[in-house]
Amino acid sequence: MKGVWLSHLTWEEAAAAIKRYPIAVLPVGAGTKEHGPHLPLGTDLMVVQELARRVAEAAPVIMLPALAYGYFPAFIDWPGSVSVEPPNFVGTVCDIIRSMARHGTRKFLIIDYGYSTHPPLRTLSSQLHQELGVRVAVTNAMALGSEVAAEIAEQESGGHADELETSCILAIHPDLVKMELAVKEILPGPGGTRARKGLMAKIAMGGKMTTKSGINGDATLALPGKGERLLAAMAQDIIDFLTEFAEMP
Repeated sequence: MKGVWLSHLTWEEAAAAIKRYPIAVLPVGAGTKEHGPHLPLGTDLMVVQELARRVAEAAPVIMLPALAYGYFPAFIDWPGSVSVEPPNFVGTVCDIIRSMARHGTRKFLIIDYGYSTHPPLRTLSSQLHQELGVRVAVTNAMALGSEVAAEIAEQESGGHADELETSCILAIHPDLVKMELAVKEILPGPGGTRARKGLMAKIAMGGKMTTKSGINGDATLALPGKGERLLAAMAQDIIDFLTEFAEMP
């Protein structure tokens, strides 16, 4: 059974949908954040919206409009990049969930396509469970589709505007990719969220994007076929979780 888009419903249809679909999904992705000289500022939002589309086509959920602003401190020095301070970001997401909970929704999934947004959203999950008794699940963008990512990636390190992210946009909006400007540039040290023997999956460290291009990885290796495979795997991970989540008390 397919899901429904909340923004497409009337308030009466929304009331019926909340009774019929137990899970509400909120996509979160930066609508304006640096992604190198070759990718649009809205890369994260485009990816999370594509994941939302695939999920809504396959799972019985209420899909909320995507939140295009969040906590992205590593990119605030780059023109066009916007970051919302943690209390304001968390407060906004909490209010969205509280609004839906007020009308009866008890289970939520946040499709978080960010790295710095993940810790505050994890905290929010516990906070709202204690406050309202609702369940709030949050995706880990670095883990979604990780098995396929490991198969298709040829770059030795990466994590931002790299081979994988560029491939995703080539699959979604090839007209917005300037491959002639794609370069290989890697942050020094253990910096890369899909990088070096998975160390950053075990140890977290804050920082800024300091490469000249704003790329961390090898964007020149990107191909649309890689992006389609990764997007499909990421969406399937979410769909598989939702199946189990729906059965959870």
